[in-house]
Amino acid sequence: MPKKSRLDGVLEAVLGEITPTGEELAETQKVIEDVLKAVEKVTKKHKLTYVLAGSFIRNTWLPDKKEFDIFICFPETLSRNKLEEKGLLVGKKIAKEARGRYVIAYAEHPYVKARIQGYDVDIVPCYAVKSASQIKSAVDRTPFHNRWLEKHLDEKLVPDVRLFKQFCKGMKIYGSDTKTEGLSGYLCELLIIYFGGFKKLLEGISKWEPGSVLIDLEKHHPKGEIPEELKSRFRDQPLIVIDPVDPKRNVAAAFSSRNFMKLVEAAREFLKKPDKGYFFRKISVDYRKLENEIKKRETKLILLVFRHPNVIVDVLWPQMRRTARRLANIMDDNEFKVMGFDVWSDDREKCAILLELEVSELPEIKEVEGPLVFMKQRALEFRSKYEPIGKVWVEDDYWKAEVKREFTRPEELLKGILKNSENRLKENGIASYIAKSVSKRFEVMDEKKILEMARQIKEFGEFLQEYFEKEK
Repeated sequence: MPKKSRLDGVLEAVLGEITPTGEELAETQKVIEDVLKAVEKVTKKHKLTYVLAGSFIRNTWLPDKKEFDIFICFPETLSRNKLEEKGLLVGKKIAKEARGRYVIAYAEHPYVKARIQGYDVDIVPCYAVKSASQIKSAVDRTPFHNRWLEKHLDEKLVPDVRLFKQFCKGMKIYGSDTKTEGLSGYLCELLIIYFGGFKKLLEGISKWEPGSVLIDLEKHHPKGEIPEELKSRFRDQPLIVIDPVDPKRNVAAAFSSRNFMKLVEAAREFLKKPDKGYFFRKISVDYRKLENEIKKRETKLILLVFRHPNVIVDVLWPQMRRTARRLANIMDDNEFKVMGFDVWSDDREKCAILLELEVSELPEIKEVEGPLVFMKQRALEFRSKYEPIGKVWVEDDYWKAEVKREFTRPEELLKGILKNSENRLKENGIASYIAKSVSKRFEVMDEKKILEMARQIKEFGEFLQEYFEKEK
């Protein structure tokens, strides 16, 4: 018998931890059966059909992810408003019938998010369209995804799917939501099918370059050429995986460039030196090391902290990133060079935007270069503007002025920007929900307070440590 390689040994050990036990399988099956009894009872009364969706039905689920989806299919003739109204009505009835608790959640349209026997069950209304090309809302594709995977996902590849999902989880890039900007479970399954296994997939990923990867399992686009009308839609997307059931959709559209490179580097490193740590990465925050790192860098850290706005997570995270970029640009425009920025939230109460700057203070006086002395009108305007407030002179044929800065410290500038009304903040490029929250209350923290917050809130401490790790 040939000796087992280190790689195979690691994969075997990981599979031993992420493959559901017989007891877990039986428990899950019972919960699904109980929920489906409630679904059938309610949908029969309303003359509706349903689709069970999620990794459970393909046995590619991970034991720590106790969730599945029920899609309630409504006639195409139903208006969008009626779909939402009846969808919530049916969803609530199912949750009650199954003796579960529920809340109303929001995606493209509202749906019922239930908690039943310890499992998260999303009860989502959709249209019963005849083909994926006729969808009226994004969720209408899911039944077609189920059917395609049922035909193409070989049972032998199930362990490989689990391995890849766990590999992505270990890097915190599993999930296509706006917070994670990673890979969905469906995309993980498609990639395993395309490459034919976990090891082959990682070997393929290790050779990827952003913007040059096109995967089209159904060969919707002959010769690997994207039609002109889709090129603009797919522009700036590092990975393109054409949806087998919808040739106009990139399944990897949510995958960010940062996470693309993170995955490529991890694949290369893992193949060179396999280790279980890639699958189960645990962050242990060393606060002394964190403090030393901040001192060693000799940069300036400031943190904007504000209350979590009353908005869903999928809207919040893009708004925080957009606001962070805008604040970084304002800092740059005022000569406070931004080296890096990032955003964090506990998705409940607190949000934060971190800015790292090259300087902590600027001189009180700055020089302003004006027009050539020969440009009479512009020279006159320049002198009229600056002579009343500072020194003005000519140097190398150009007018110059010396004026006092309004802000010499970046935290003062940030406070000056943010101490405005909600409307004024929005006019200044701050995203709407962030502007609403900040206009009521905010805090700007320096390094000392940032470290205090890191010690008080474990998740924030992990975020801060990860920020410095990726900046190296």
